[in-house]
Amino acid sequence: MKQSLQNSIWSFRDLRLVLPARAASYAGDSIALVALMLRVSEQGGPGAITALLLAFAIPTVVMIPFAGRIVDGYDSRMVLVWSSLLQAAAGVGLAFSHGLVATLALVCVLQLGQAVAGPAWGALIPRIVGEGLVGRTTGTSQALIGVATLAGSALGGLLVGWSGDRGALLVDASTFMGLAVVAGLVRTRRRPERGAVRERGAMTAGLRSMFADPMLRILVPALWVFVLAGEAVNVVEVFLITDELGMGSTGYGGVLAAQGAGAIAGAWFTGRLRSDSTRSRAVLAGTAAIGVSCVLMGLAGHVVMLVIGAVAVGFGGGMLNAATSTLVVTRSADVVRGRVIAALSGTARAVSLLALLLGGLVGALLGPRATFVVAGSGCAIAAVVTSVLLIRGSRQWTKDSAEEVLSH
Repeated sequence: MKQSLQNSIWSFRDLRLVLPARAASYAGDSIALVALMLRVSEQGGPGAITALLLAFAIPTVVMIPFAGRIVDGYDSRMVLVWSSLLQAAAGVGLAFSHGLVATLALVCVLQLGQAVAGPAWGALIPRIVGEGLVGRTTGTSQALIGVATLAGSALGGLLVGWSGDRGALLVDASTFMGLAVVAGLVRTRRRPERGAVRERGAMTAGLRSMFADPMLRILVPALWVFVLAGEAVNVVEVFLITDELGMGSTGYGGVLAAQGAGAIAGAWFTGRLRSDSTRSRAVLAGTAAIGVSCVLMGLAGHVVMLVIGAVAVGFGGGMLNAATSTLVVTRSADVVRGRVIAALSGTARAVSLLALLLGGLVGALLGPRATFVVAGSGCAIAAVVTSVLLIRGSRQWTKDSAEEVLSH
């Protein structure tokens, strides 16, 4: 019983504060996204929606060289409290502003705070639970966030209908105030080493550290392929479901819910894996599952096949995200961990921006079904190529390790 308690992530007081607060914040983000999408669609149509999505993505990309330096260079409590307060202020501002330009500007401010807060929490978690429980914590956290996101999406429409977008956005702002309070209450601190982010090349230390690791050098690009394929099909998914299969808006919501449920299960399952080798195989399995399932969805002739494909895509995505996130954290030195997480988040966002453009172009040329088939085939091929590279790499790592032992 004592050993079981020691192995439980919920035995850590700080984690009992952090995980629920972060999940509530993501629920608030989903509520805010629904409110903002509805507001912006009325103001400017598809062009305004595109601008809103860009405002959510671009700050994370722009902050790649800066966010990690802030996280690794300052006390974690100060970084988390102030970034949460910045997001809360942006949320209040969004609630009381209505113009498109003001909305886009405040969304950028919101995401600037998130670009710093995300890596800060990610770098602090190993300090709370220890390196051995990072995988389980990451899987549990992503599963909780998945549940919260689904709940927030459903609640967002109800709140907008009941109190308008102002009420929904104030709910989001309140979740960030809650995060600021939690950040102040967390006892675990991550304090920077003197001069840790002042050395030459500090701004690119995250990317260099990530690609210096032989396993991450292979697996992180697999994540980018998933983002490229997943975001590309998101552009045409609504047309596949509503036009090609005639399921309507209710059917579209149901398929997205099924996909979200799959992602929750995939993240939870991956959190139970205990070694880097099994996590690397989870990355490959997730990429392959996404690829095959996208092809299945593109060829689906009825609802059952489509839903099965959506659940499998979600499960694969949950596995891939949780496994990659864990590997990136555990295989990075603590001193650069903030910069590594910021680099991973920023590059993934950059790929998602490219995917939105690519998805729109391919969708216009080939149609929804063919877009799913092409994107899925690309994912499946990437999984095969990555597995070959990983097998070759593991042989080389084993050989190098043996030579190092013999040399001593």
